[in-house]
Amino acid sequence: MAIELPDELVWVLDLLGLNWPQVNEDKVREFAGHVRHFATNLDSTHEKASVTIRQMAEHYQADSYEQLAQRWTKMSSGHMSELVEVCGTVATVLDVAADAIVAAKLAVITELGIMAAEFVAAQAAAVATLGAAEAAEALLIEATKRIVNRLLQELEDRIIGQLVEQAIGPLEQVVERAVSGLVFKGVQAALDGVAPAGGAAGGAGSQFRIHPEELLRHSAKLHGHAEEVVGHAHKFAAAASGVSFS
Repeated sequence: MAIELPDELVWVLDLLGLNWPQVNEDKVREFAGHVRHFATNLDSTHEKASVTIRQMAEHYQADSYEQLAQRWTKMSSGHMSELVEVCGTVATVLDVAADAIVAAKLAVITELGIMAAEFVAAQAAAVATLGAAEAAEALLIEATKRIVNRLLQELEDRIIGQLVEQAIGPLEQVVERAVSGLVFKGVQAALDGVAPAGGAAGGAGSQFRIHPEELLRHSAKLHGHAEEVVGHAHKFAAAASGVSFS
């Protein structure tokens, strides 16, 4: 549950003329969870696609298959691994931001608690000294306001502005790339060039062997994996669209 200002300290913040930060660390962590789930789904589908590529070797033996497998290895280890890695980094950044939000809120509560105790003591002293201690009250309010305002400003600018917003940009690019199906397009294009009836295809090689029906079946599975990645991206986008950090 997100940390809120204790009721007994509301009057202190009102006295300072400041507002409690409307950022919810639980929502930030929730978003990090969505990002991690998206990364897990991407990684799972990537592994299934890699298995499909390897299974093709049982029904498709040719130099062109070796080229296809190499292309998949290069593209998947580059693009897909990068997508998963970016998601992991973003999720970690969001978790760090959530922890920093908690720390900042607790620091503000501590300062307000100290001021509340000192303010009550100063008021008692003012009564005892017939108002001579009222100047100390004003100094206490001003000093606490500076400290709390600095903490709130740091929370807004550094934690929310830098950490959270810097995480969103790379994440948007990841989703766009997943939707585009970039990793699968090159491999699918290579498969489209294979002769469907078992005739000689480009780069067949001396050990050429092909089972057209099985190859088409694996090609359809690969297309399904590509659609699955797009589905992961749309599902994540739908979950993320309903997330608010306040």
